[in-house]
Amino acid sequence: MPRTIRARLPGLLAIPTCALVAVAVTGTAGQASRYSAAGGTADQVVLVAAAEDYVHQLQMERGLTAGLLGGDRSFRSRLTAQRLATDEALGQLRAQLAAETPTSSAIRTALNLLADLAAERGNADDGTLGRTDALTYYTRAIAALDDAAFSHPTQVADLLLFNDLATMRKLEDVVEAAALERGTVNGILASGAFQRNDYATFAQLLGRRNDDAAQVPRTATSVQSQALAAALRTPQAVTVTGLEQQLLAASSAKKLPIGPADWWQPATALVDGLNGVRLEVAADTQARAQQLRTDALRQLILDAGLALLALLVAAGLAWAATRSVLRPLRALTQEADQLASRDLPAAVARVREAKDGHDPAELAPTLPGSALTSRGDEMTEVAQALNRVATTALQLAVEQAVLERDSTESLASLGRRTHELVGRQLDFLSALERGENDPEALADLFELDHLATRMRRNAESLLVLAGERSPRRWSQPVPIGDVLRSALGEVDDFRRVVLRHSDDVLLDGSAVAEVSHLLAELVDNALAASSPATDVEVYAQRHGADYLFAVVDVGAGLPPEELALANQRLAGQETFLAGRSMQLGHYVVARLAAGLGAHAWLAATPIGGITASVLLPGGLVSGHADLATAR
Repeated sequence: MPRTIRARLPGLLAIPTCALVAVAVTGTAGQASRYSAAGGTADQVVLVAAAEDYVHQLQMERGLTAGLLGGDRSFRSRLTAQRLATDEALGQLRAQLAAETPTSSAIRTALNLLADLAAERGNADDGTLGRTDALTYYTRAIAALDDAAFSHPTQVADLLLFNDLATMRKLEDVVEAAALERGTVNGILASGAFQRNDYATFAQLLGRRNDDAAQVPRTATSVQSQALAAALRTPQAVTVTGLEQQLLAASSAKKLPIGPADWWQPATALVDGLNGVRLEVAADTQARAQQLRTDALRQLILDAGLALLALLVAAGLAWAATRSVLRPLRALTQEADQLASRDLPAAVARVREAKDGHDPAELAPTLPGSALTSRGDEMTEVAQALNRVATTALQLAVEQAVLERDSTESLASLGRRTHELVGRQLDFLSALERGENDPEALADLFELDHLATRMRRNAESLLVLAGERSPRRWSQPVPIGDVLRSALGEVDDFRRVVLRHSDDVLLDGSAVAEVSHLLAELVDNALAASSPATDVEVYAQRHGADYLFAVVDVGAGLPPEELALANQRLAGQETFLAGRSMQLGHYVVARLAAGLGAHAWLAATPIGGITASVLLPGGLVSGHADLATAR
C-alpha cells in the first residue's frame, strides 16, 4: 500500500472510479455488439437482395428455356441475351458474398446446384434436354437459393425489420409462383396443347400464386399491401387472368387457342410488376437495416462519450480531492521549512549578536503564524498546532542561544582569567630561573615552567572555543623553526617528537600564536594516541604556493567511521557544545584553522597510525631570506 497521501487518496478513489468505468465500458461493449449486429444485418439484407435479383434473372431464363424447349424457336435470340443478364447478376451476387454474412455459406451451397448450368444450357440448345427436366432443374436451384437467402434470422431484434424480411420472403414466393407459371404455360403453349400432367400443374401453380399473395398482408405495411394489390390489377395482370380462364376452359382442346407470344408478354409484365413490389420492399428493408446501423453507431458514440466523460469526471474529482488535501499540506510544509530555515536561525543569530543585558524575550521576533488558521476545516487544527510548535521551538531556540552565549562568555572570561594568572606565573618562574644557580633546583623550575606553558595553551584553547584570539601577538614575521619549537614546548613528552624536515620560511606575526597552538594540539593528540616507546614525526615543507605541516604517529589509528567523524569536526561541521570532551582538541584545531584560512585533516598512515595535516595558505608565509635578521 502506498505511504504518501498523493498515492493513497487516488488509490482509494480508484475503486469506485473503476466500478463506474467498468459499468460504462460494459454498456459501451454491449452497444458495440449491437452496432456490429446491426452492421451484419445490413450486409445480410444487401446479400438477400442480390440473391433475389439473381433468382429473378434465373426465373426469366427458365421461362424462355421452357418456351424454346416447347418448340417455339423465336425465344432463342431473347434467351441468349437473358443468359448474359443472368451471368451478370451472378457476378454481382458473388461480389456480395465477400462480405461473409451468416447466409453466405448457405447461398454458396445453393449455387453448387448450378455448377453444371453451362452444360444444361448446351443441352437445351441442342434439344437433348426435356422441357419438364429444364423446369425442374431451374426450379430446384431457385428454391434452394430462396431458402438459403432467408435461412438465417436477423441479428437485431427489430419488429419492423423482421416484418420487412418476412414480407420479402412472401413476395418472393408470389413472384416465384407467377414466374414458374409463366415458364410452365410458355412451354405448354409452345407445344400447342396440354400434355400428360400439364393441366394439373398449371391449375396447381395458379392456386399457389393466389395463396401466396393472400399471405403477404399479414406482415406487410399498408403501403406495401396496396402496392401488391395495384400490381395484381394492372392491365397486364387482367390480361393474364383472362388468358388463364381461357386455358382452364381448354383442358381437353387438341390445340390451345393462345400462342406463346400472346402469353409471354403480359405474363412477364405481371412478374416484373410483382418483382417491382419485391424490390420496393427490399429497398425498405435495406433502409431500415441501415437506419438501425446508423442508430447503433450513434448510440455507440454516445455511450463511448459518456464512458469517457465519466472517466474524466472521476479523474477530475480524484484530482480535485487530492489537490484539496495536498495544497494546504504543501503550504504547511513551506511554512515549516521557512520556520526551520529562516525564522528560527534569524532569532538565534539575533540573540547571539546581541549585547549583554538584553532580555531574550525582547530579542525573539514575533512569528507571523500560519495563514491556514482561517480555513475553518481540519487543516486549521493542524495549522494551529504548527503555530504552537513554532512558538515553543522559538522559545527553546532562544533559550538555547542565550545559554550558548552565556556559556561562551563564561568560557571566555575563565580563559582570560586563567591566561592572565598563568602569564603572571610564567613571569615569576622566569625570574626565579634567572636567580637560581643550583642545577637540580633549576631543573625543577624548568619543569614547572613547562607545565605552566601547557596550562597557558589550555587557557588559550578556552578563548579559541569562545571565539576569541590569543592575546599573544608578534609584529614581525617569525622563522618557522621558532614556531615549531614553541609548539613542541607546549606539549607533554616533547622528547618523543622528532622534526624530520622543515623548509625555512617566515610566518606572518599575526598567525604565529594560532599556528603554534594548532601544531601543539595535533602533536599532543599524536603523542596521546601512540605508544610511549614510539616517536611522533613532524614534517614542515612547501606545497606549491602553500605550506604544509604533517604530524605522523604509529599508533592504533582510527576506524573509517571515526576517522570520517574526526574530519567533520576538523572541518567545523560540528559544534563543541554537542561533542565529547575527549575531542575538544579537534574543535580547537577547527576554530584555529578557520581563522587562518587553513585546511586541516586526518588520514590513515600506510604503516599504521594517523597522519594529521595542515595546509597553510601561501599568504601567511614568505621566503627564507634574512632569517638571521628575523631571529
